[in-house]
Amino acid sequence: MSRQAQQERQYRELERAQRRRLWLSVLLPFSFVLAVAVAFVGIALSLRSPAQLAILSNAMLTVLLLCPLVIIMFPLTILSFGLVALASRWRSKSRSPLRRLEAWTAVVEQNAEGWLGQVDERVLNWAVRLAPVRELLMAFEAPESKTPEEGES
Repeated sequence: MSRQAQQERQYRELERAQRRRLWLSVLLPFSFVLAVAVAFVGIALSLRSPAQLAILSNAMLTVLLLCPLVIIMFPLTILSFGLVALASRWRSKSRSPLRRLEAWTAVVEQNAEGWLGQVDERVLNWAVRLAPVRELLMAFEAPESKTPEEGES
């Protein structure tokens, strides 16, 4: 199997795993809460006695007052679902441009390594050629005097 085919298979497996995680962590709890809300509405519509309806409404009001974030977060949850759907579309559309960018980056990296290798080789060649001149210039320098370190007598 070619390397590209293996990468394609890995990408498909990652997409399946991501969809599974999305379903288990977001869509399943949202579906459960939505089903409970629909059940409460259905029960409220089917009740005939005002006392029964009052008990149900008091229970729902208590839950909603104890969990106000449910009300606040509901529009944000709907918005995030929309953004997740758009992101999944954009991800599949951006795959091939990102692969081209990855290939181009690898080519640029190889070219840069080649150029840096040539520069390194030229610098070393010039350093070898100029070594006698450096020794000649060092001949006129005063020798360094060794100073005793502190603590020695």
